[in-house]
Amino acid sequence: MSFQRIHDGRGVFPLLLATGILLGAGFAGGCDSSSGGSGGGDVSLAGTVAGATGTPLVAATVILVPASAVSTAEITAAGILAGTTEGFDEPLEDAVAGAAPGAFVTATTGADGTYTIEEVPDGDFFVYVEPAAGDTEHLPGGSLCRTAVSGAALRGTTQDIVMSSSPPAAATYVGMTACLICHNEYTTELSLAHRLGFKVPGATSGLQDTSEHPEVDDGLAYFLEAADYSEGTPVYHYDYDGTRSFDKFKTSLTDPSDRDGTVYAILWLWKDAATDEYKITFDNVGNPTDPNDLSTRTVQLTYGGAVHKQRYMIDWAGRNGLYPILQFQSEGDEARYDRTRQVYRDYNLAYYWNTNGTASDPSDDLIATPSITRNISRNCVGCHAPDYSRYTDAVTGELLCDTQEDVNGEYDIDGDGFLNDLNIGCESCHGPGSDHVVDGTGRYIVSPNYLAPGRAVQICNSCHDRPLGADATGGETPLSADEEFPRPGISRAQFLAEYTSRKGPAESDFWTDFAHSKSHHQQSSDFLKSSHYRNANQLVVCSDCHDMHGGTGHERALVADPDEPDSPLCMICHGDDIGGTLAHTTAVLGSGHGPFTASCVDCHMVQTAKTGAGRYGYLLEPPTGTSADVNTAYYENDISSHIFDVPSKDNVGVQGIAPSNAMPIPYTNDCGACHDPSGLQYD
Repeated sequence: MSFQRIHDGRGVFPLLLATGILLGAGFAGGCDSSSGGSGGGDVSLAGTVAGATGTPLVAATVILVPASAVSTAEITAAGILAGTTEGFDEPLEDAVAGAAPGAFVTATTGADGTYTIEEVPDGDFFVYVEPAAGDTEHLPGGSLCRTAVSGAALRGTTQDIVMSSSPPAAATYVGMTACLICHNEYTTELSLAHRLGFKVPGATSGLQDTSEHPEVDDGLAYFLEAADYSEGTPVYHYDYDGTRSFDKFKTSLTDPSDRDGTVYAILWLWKDAATDEYKITFDNVGNPTDPNDLSTRTVQLTYGGAVHKQRYMIDWAGRNGLYPILQFQSEGDEARYDRTRQVYRDYNLAYYWNTNGTASDPSDDLIATPSITRNISRNCVGCHAPDYSRYTDAVTGELLCDTQEDVNGEYDIDGDGFLNDLNIGCESCHGPGSDHVVDGTGRYIVSPNYLAPGRAVQICNSCHDRPLGADATGGETPLSADEEFPRPGISRAQFLAEYTSRKGPAESDFWTDFAHSKSHHQQSSDFLKSSHYRNANQLVVCSDCHDMHGGTGHERALVADPDEPDSPLCMICHGDDIGGTLAHTTAVLGSGHGPFTASCVDCHMVQTAKTGAGRYGYLLEPPTGTSADVNTAYYENDISSHIFDVPSKDNVGVQGIAPSNAMPIPYTNDCGACHDPSGLQYD
């Protein structure tokens, strides 16, 4: 007896597997025990294929994909960039596409959606369905396609398969407020970090709920209420380094001049007592004759705060777009030597800086108007907002954007007098809902639960990866040449062919092993490499662990607490295989780690990537806040690897590397409590 998670349409829950066949919600038929089963003479498999509302699929192909046909060939970051992994990066669709004619047992549905496979062979199979070539409504996959089932368990049974519908090509977005009229049970989604991305500072929209993330605006406490900028919080920017990317300046909340730092500018954070607006004043310390010295801008939007950091989006005179500046880091510490782990980190002050002088003489440097190519409508909003489209401002020449208008939206991003929704919502994952609303039966909307695993993962992959788009700007928003954002339900093959110019993160976004992510929002590029995604048993997708409707009570909308001893998050699938952490670590390592000593994620989901400041890991010596810490302080980061491997101390990103520059691994983080890594950098 084992357990398997499937969906009931709103989340994930454990469901008993009886004789290897899924029973219950989401299945129109289930196991017909009176049909003879594997013990009788009936060796056939029959059933219906229909949409979630019962609409039969005509001329669809039901395919028994042998579990052995799912490729487990290695997927690497280099292979993704080169395009050499595309023949096996979608478990079922690639298996079918690569099979010789007649290699797999198939059946075709009739006019009423019924199918019959006369003889089920031996082996384990994923029951996968491809809609007819002319069926533009339904998407490949089906409710039986993610768990391998033995031929013996399928014989003599009736298995009705549920397929995902999809919106017509001409469907339009209706907005999250409209969705919640009929689906009010999903207001739990309003408290997700996805919904708390873009916010008006100090405010929440009607589609945002901060109850699960009360820390979301902690950074705004540094905006001191004042009548004048000089009473605000100074963030010193010093020691310019033009070789760095977005953080060319070091930052400090105290004057670094007494530490031999060359201060170029101060960004003063203050809340205008007269208007209640959050403002940033640019103070050109090196050149007080600068005509733009002491320019004050209003923070119109913040981004983030629920996941380790928050950034500020400011207006600018003569521009209609908003431009990003400065990064607050909730786990930052001014006592750390590492410039990237302070309370504030420079975030593109160089956009606003004209370095006419030299690094040693900033006297000619000027505060400058940022390039029109730097605004957030052009570069950022696409992955965060439904119904994203772009246009060129006729006056300023800026490439700006429009998103779904919603009476409960966050901000009027296009200046037309109507609020826009700027955050991930229902239609981001289910597609535009106009025809779904008009039809009234539940059709014409994507049901991720019933998609082929590659397509289900692709919904998240579109944003939790780091490709470059195929549009003229070639930015990190995956847009087609026609500047269309990918709709949910497409295949990874279509995504790569039509929406990317670079197929994944750059080499610099990984540690030196070119496998584990260093940068954030690329969990999908890790996950594609994992054995969870492609194997002969269970084809795991993101929503098996994260319930994107929220309401789970666990961080990151996880369906169970990963830190709970022998957490069901992992044990619901792996309990029978490993028997708990104590038995598992005893078998693998020869030394038992009880459930209160280590959890699965401590070893298998090391936080290799960083989005905020991270935390100290193992300390060989007490930190001093000086350059000596580079050789004594290991760090933990804050974004978990989704490869699910256990990166070794012998990894090229660790062995022989100064501690502060080394890739985080269990040995130097949680395991460091018992395993002293002193000298690891000298191995």
